[in-house]
Amino acid sequence: FLGKHTPPSVVHRLAWAASGIVARVKPATYRNVRANLRQVLGPEVEGQVLEGKTRRVFATALRGYFDLFRTLQLSQEELASVVHVTKEAKEVMHDLKGRPGGSVLVFPHLSAFDLGGLAISPYIPEVQVLTLADPSPGFQMLNDLRRSTGASVAVTPLSSAALRQALKLLRRGGTVSTAGDRPVSDQDEAVPFFGRPARVPSGHVRLALKTGAAVAICYCFFSPERETYVMHVDPPLEMVRTGDRDREIRLNMERVLAALEAVIRRWPEQWQMFVPVWPELMET
Repeated sequence: FLGKHTPPSVVHRLAWAASGIVARVKPATYRNVRANLRQVLGPEVEGQVLEGKTRRVFATALRGYFDLFRTLQLSQEELASVVHVTKEAKEVMHDLKGRPGGSVLVFPHLSAFDLGGLAISPYIPEVQVLTLADPSPGFQMLNDLRRSTGASVAVTPLSSAALRQALKLLRRGGTVSTAGDRPVSDQDEAVPFFGRPARVPSGHVRLALKTGAAVAICYCFFSPERETYVMHVDPPLEMVRTGDRDREIRLNMERVLAALEAVIRRWPEQWQMFVPVWPELMET
């Protein structure tokens, strides 16, 4: 309702005001974001800088959700005025279309990442989006919104059945999309991320190794200069093969995470990671 009836400039100002309230109250989610950013920015970051960037994460998130809701009512031509898809992204998506072994798109939780996915959906004939297992009502609502973006979009909470479906899709040249920076299970092996072990998922690498899929890092960021979002896709990574599956997973995870680190370091104040990536850094 707000997306349809409220001018964007009004909601954007409200998002900034609301983020100020969050910054003053400092709930657990705020402390999670601050601890994550401290690891990204390094121990030398000044307290005032850290607090400012933490607040901006919440302003960016609120603005992004509003922009997502209002753009669901726009045509693809109108959407182009909100999200600029780079020429390089279009070229990569064109080259990946129908690729033998398929392609895996890996997103960081940066800015309006769902909005970015919506903007590149016309370039993907068929895509399966892997999301959190056992979604809460709020996440279920977001999944329903993702499904509404097109008949070719399958949104599947993570499960054994969803992974089997993903393998079949990739083997016929389709596309699987997932996030690569959010811890989802204590069973995941810890790998270096921003210089500290983190239990981030490796499913995208495992899928690519099984099917021969290419892995492409995709990210959407808000550009103050353009006053629009920008959606970009990096050139795809071909999986390194060594003959040792465990070593292959570690090596390729390092490559994917290095690419995600480079993106997050450019826009740390847009990294919407509301859960602890490094639980041992959380303040008591």
